[in-house]
Amino acid sequence: MTATFFCTDPESQGGIECETFYETDRDSWIVQLKKRGPKVRDQLVALADDETFGEMSGRTMDVFVRKYVRERYGIDLGIAPNRAAVR
Repeated sequence: MTATFFCTDPESQGGIECETFYETDRDSWIVQLKKRGPKVRDQLVALADDETFGEMSGRTMDVFVRKYVRERYGIDLGIAPNRAAVR
């Protein structure tokens, strides 16, 4: 399998809070995330021994969705709104 960088949290601090999506040559995604521990893992349904999880911020998801829609469908959704201003 080959993983290719796709996008990261636009507000990341390098190695700190570096949520990142990678696209693979197997038509799948790898997501680099922070570990959240057994209390969170125990709440997930049917998490197999070879599966893991991570928490992804709304900022990173906004970037991912906008980039994905632009690259896959040719539609530019524009700049992501400031989430704090929307709330």
